[in-house]
Amino acid sequence: MTVPARLSVVVPLHGGEEHAEECLESLRDQTLDDIEVILVGRPRGLRPPDHRFTLLTLGDGGDDPGTARNAGASFATGRYLAFADPGSVVPADAYRALVGALEYTGSDLACGRIRAWTPYAPDHTSTPADVPDQKGDPKGRARLRTHITRHPKLLDDPRAGGTVFRREFWNRHGFAFLAGLGEDFPVTIPAHVLSTSADVLGDVVCLTRGSRPPADPLRRLEAMLEVSDLLGRHAPQLRTAYDLRLAEGPDLDAVLGSVRDPVPDAPAEILGRLGRLDPEAVERLPVLRRLQIHLAASGMTGELAELRTFAASEIRHRGVLRRGLRPRRWYLDYPFRRDPRLPRSLFDATHDLRLVACVDDVRHADDRLALAGHAYIAHLDSGRSRIELWLQRGEERIALPVRRTRRPDVTADSRQSVACHDDSGFETVIALDTLPAGRWALHARVRARGVTRTGRAVGAPGERVFDAGNTRVSLTRDRGLTLGPRTGGGPRPDPGGEMATARRTESGGEISTIRWTESGELVLEGTGRCPAGRIVLERGAERHSWPVRQDEETWTAAVGRTAEGLPLRSGTWRVLAPSPEGTLSPEGTLSPEGAVSPEGTLSPEGTDARVRLSAALIADPPRPRVTGFHEISVRTSRDGDLSLAVRPALGPHERGPYATRRRRAVAPRRTTLRDAAVFDSYGGGQYSCNPRAVSEELARRHPGMEIVWVTRDGQFAVPPGVRLVLYGSREHEEALRTSRFVVANRRTQPGWYRKPRGQTVVQTWHGTPLKRLGLDLEGMPYAQRVPRDELARQVATWDLLLSPSPFATSALRGAFGYEGEILESGYPRNDLLFDPARARAARRRLGLTGDRRIILYAPTWRDDDTGGRLALDPVRVAGALGDDDLLLVRAHYLVARDMTIPNGDRIRDVSRFPDMADLLAAADVLVTDYSSAMFDFACTGRPMVFFTHDLEHYRDEVRGFYFDFEAEAPGPVLGTADDVLDVLRYGDLGQFAARYEGFARRYCPWDDGHASARVVARVRP
Repeated sequence: MTVPARLSVVVPLHGGEEHAEECLESLRDQTLDDIEVILVGRPRGLRPPDHRFTLLTLGDGGDDPGTARNAGASFATGRYLAFADPGSVVPADAYRALVGALEYTGSDLACGRIRAWTPYAPDHTSTPADVPDQKGDPKGRARLRTHITRHPKLLDDPRAGGTVFRREFWNRHGFAFLAGLGEDFPVTIPAHVLSTSADVLGDVVCLTRGSRPPADPLRRLEAMLEVSDLLGRHAPQLRTAYDLRLAEGPDLDAVLGSVRDPVPDAPAEILGRLGRLDPEAVERLPVLRRLQIHLAASGMTGELAELRTFAASEIRHRGVLRRGLRPRRWYLDYPFRRDPRLPRSLFDATHDLRLVACVDDVRHADDRLALAGHAYIAHLDSGRSRIELWLQRGEERIALPVRRTRRPDVTADSRQSVACHDDSGFETVIALDTLPAGRWALHARVRARGVTRTGRAVGAPGERVFDAGNTRVSLTRDRGLTLGPRTGGGPRPDPGGEMATARRTESGGEISTIRWTESGELVLEGTGRCPAGRIVLERGAERHSWPVRQDEETWTAAVGRTAEGLPLRSGTWRVLAPSPEGTLSPEGTLSPEGAVSPEGTLSPEGTDARVRLSAALIADPPRPRVTGFHEISVRTSRDGDLSLAVRPALGPHERGPYATRRRRAVAPRRTTLRDAAVFDSYGGGQYSCNPRAVSEELARRHPGMEIVWVTRDGQFAVPPGVRLVLYGSREHEEALRTSRFVVANRRTQPGWYRKPRGQTVVQTWHGTPLKRLGLDLEGMPYAQRVPRDELARQVATWDLLLSPSPFATSALRGAFGYEGEILESGYPRNDLLFDPARARAARRRLGLTGDRRIILYAPTWRDDDTGGRLALDPVRVAGALGDDDLLLVRAHYLVARDMTIPNGDRIRDVSRFPDMADLLAAADVLVTDYSSAMFDFACTGRPMVFFTHDLEHYRDEVRGFYFDFEAEAPGPVLGTADDVLDVLRYGDLGQFAARYEGFARRYCPWDDGHASARVVARVRP
């Protein structure tokens, strides 16, 4: 007779999980002997470690984790039931501790702490005592026979991976995971609520890797509303906090953002249930979210769409109004405020008038801490406000002196144009020698216009922890400024898992000095020996490196322009010292002119060490520095890890909505125009496309004309004699106000731009439209649209719109509601495609030699996929091609910066190559989907392949098409990667010659190599 196991562990598998073997090994090594492990789904290629592992193969639905878990639970024989994700690691004693607790207490379920996996301590079953655990207990001690109503922090982490259920309890309530959702909370939260008691252990019982694929927002919202209803019936004391989280969460955001009129019955029913949310939770929400919920629950989808447009464009320009007699209350001036169908309380601004208090800097000198920061009440001017500051420990307070300071940068960064916070700054001093022992936190109170708000001040971005005498000073984003007794030892370990990808430097790698050179280089100096020969800066998938000069006792690295000759782009860059396993990529990187740089870049192989600042530098870091077009700030983590925060060097009167409003108010009515032309390609992102071709032709024909190019982030180089101005700067404003010509390829003029009399604005646009544009996007649920009034404002400034074909003339005129002159010139950017010398030059700039076949993969972006994943795996394609083939991968500029595309002998990432036209000139074959590059490439007569795996969805829901793409495409339209590979290797692309000829005749009839000349002749004869 077979004795049932004490514990059954269900592991859902669909095949190909990267770390599944490690998960199974951790289950094999459990010290709880009486265990069975059920592998459910499609466990392809995995061998069960021993006889306790059972394979349960599923057919349809086997790829769904919820279906697999439910099947495993039904198959289980153990008295207790657990679930493990295939990417997780279960510490050896975890299940013995959880099952032991249940047998000791008789509770219905037991759970423990869940932590991110790191390669340095994968088997640790506990974490430092001062690190709050994800189940809410800062001391890591067990809570036996408790309940979620007494321990509400169990709502914070509802994952099932760290939980063991009594199977009788599971079966009695019929718990089941929702198929297709991939979420645990519809099971774990009801289980906690319906349990008699639960055991919460202080040990780590599960180590997780990565994250699950995102669930459908509508389905997730429906599941959350089910849980809300259950809490209302069985645990009403938890419902307010839960509903508040639901209402503020991203799922409701996504659902409300996708609602279109009319709404299908199922989504309408789900939206209607929003009216049952806890009233106290709804009352705590900002006015915008309260309005959205009310409109959605009431079926007012037309008004909801109007509110969505308002939130995307106008909300920053609306302020508060004071209404009523006794008491007078503040209301937000939002749409439908006077609509009799809506209660006035929806617009009550009480919870929008929130305290904004921040400590921006703290410095130590002579037993004193000098603090600088700002404090205001949102939506209310700070000119006549009062600010009070104090340190607080329990009920004890120490008042601090306040000196008010001017801070126009606070207004600039407040993302609104109504309230002025220039007077919100403060400075104060804390005398450490008289500060009583204990842990103190900084609090603030602001009084303005009869409103008082009090709370704890937060910290600026970045985290600093340092010792000032016997006081430990901590300035963090979430907890603000805290002062406590100095503690011994170094920085504490990182509980968040960051060390999984980066070690930390030893003391020899610490930076002791940071200084700037006159040329704008940032010089890092350290004592001892640097652990690496190069310093790397990393932002997402982008990496750049600079050499380290090692002397006998010190090392130095000068961080300046990248290998491409460009400054660092805006963002936060981690500073790393690569391990010896890190390697140099032999392909190098592309220079601004496209040539291959011999310097190379560091590949992300191996393990990198985070570079740390010395204690003295953490206490007294350098001030922000403006160099070129950027402002660079030094930031640290809690452990002293160095990062550089880079942003455009716009002053407080140049950036933000309030500055735009000011500039509109003082713009001169009349101005004298000069013989100059301003060029803008993709909003200042590139030196490329039609504006580049027109610019170069204009400079050739009229060498005396001043040429000005707009750059948003300094990420391109321009020819000698061309002046660069930073987007939004005073120089940009002056150039737009005084230049006779403006040439752009998108609707990207700043909000403060007012076209002067006599100026000519040429809109070149940037491609023949297959995809719907502008006004024609109505009815497409996923498309990203420009508000009608903003579109009309931009179009009203155009004097000339370029067109490459009669088809484009009609499509562009209708899409933009444009009634002005259209110049049917052809596309200037395609001129170089008619010059064989330009094609040869492009290949040289790419470093391409010989007669290799060049295949360019250049997909468009998806409005509904901000991650920008490549549908065609470039590594697989390159591996399947021959040695005489080279795959160039050009990710769309809107998503390229967040993608990692490897370089190799058969594959090259050209996403940052300056101009797409040069890539088209160099390519022998184009692989694309719906990109307008197809119309340009048709000028060459070379073959095209179309990989359209999401054709129906993209055409019918995302963007919509202007013509029957499948019928007219000048090449094979393919739905699978295998089909693409077959065509590239064996296909006869010549069979599409007749269709290709008709395509080129219809969509690029005027492209002949002289379009730029025609445009310049029309604009400046």
